[in-house]
Amino acid sequence: MATRADVAKLAGVSASTVSYALSGERTISDETRKKVLKAVAQLDYRPNFAAGALAGGKSKTIALVSPSGEFGIALIALEYINGAGEAARARGYHLVIWPSQESEMTEIKTLAKSGMIGGVVLMEIKLEDERVAYLDRENVPFSMIGRTADSAKYSYVDRDFDGVADMGVKYLKDLGHKDIAFLLTDREIGVDTKFSSAVISAAKKYKMSCKKIKVVNEASSGREAFVTLNKKYPEITGVVSLNDIATLGFLSGAKEFGVDIPKELSVIALDTPQNHIEMSWPPLTTVNLPAHEMGETAVNILIDQIEKIEKKDRQQLFVGDLVKRGTTAKARNS
Repeated sequence: MATRADVAKLAGVSASTVSYALSGERTISDETRKKVLKAVAQLDYRPNFAAGALAGGKSKTIALVSPSGEFGIALIALEYINGAGEAARARGYHLVIWPSQESEMTEIKTLAKSGMIGGVVLMEIKLEDERVAYLDRENVPFSMIGRTADSAKYSYVDRDFDGVADMGVKYLKDLGHKDIAFLLTDREIGVDTKFSSAVISAAKKYKMSCKKIKVVNEASSGREAFVTLNKKYPEITGVVSLNDIATLGFLSGAKEFGVDIPKELSVIALDTPQNHIEMSWPPLTTVNLPAHEMGETAVNILIDQIEKIEKKDRQQLFVGDLVKRGTTAKARNS
């Protein structure tokens, strides 16, 4: 059986660095952590970090697998993380944030085999997600922030996409908007697919025309989306945005080209965290994203699993409240 020293030798690091990489007790570089994880996987190393420190045989540490892209953890993820951390502390657990590149299975397998965690909270769920299937197969307690295509037997929190879309689109309808567009990426995760379907259905329900404008979630892409809309769809008076940073770029594009928001064009955001709302001008009208509450709930659902507390509400959907701010007004042609 492989030892910590074997892992350290293969990875070219000290034994203590191996411990830090797997426990999260100290910050180490992403490059070093990946070397350690690769060595752990190659040697099939199974540390028992929790031995002697468990209450009732259960680890009091849970991991939140958070997506980290080129620029690190997104601001939108921080609200989920803060809520998750507060819930864990309130119930006597430690929360380890485990940055991950999308669905990197090596890291998930390392977590599952390490013996240091009692369960996992997964974010950025794909409709078909191999991480979910693996944790289920290995009997590792887990909950999700998001849903797979078939989630009937799993524990999760998620947005009520139909409810959110209906609330936002109906508000534009009530303001007299008949022609709308929505901004959305084409990522292969449930939130994009379900939001797209929900907005289209809501527009059809209220007899509104609806155009989709593809973006990536960057400010420059939001600006380009505004240029596209301004040139190709002059009839559009209302925009539903489903991407937080792209929304800010869209508003900047409107200002750059002299289009008055909200007099000439109304914008409502459905998936924007509070810390981004505070960056926009005019202040964004939103269907608030209750990310903090969703993070708390996901952790509580997970801990109930770990402690074998039977509860019926292990699948919960959140809408959020319509908050009218400065980016929406009556349609210019109403």
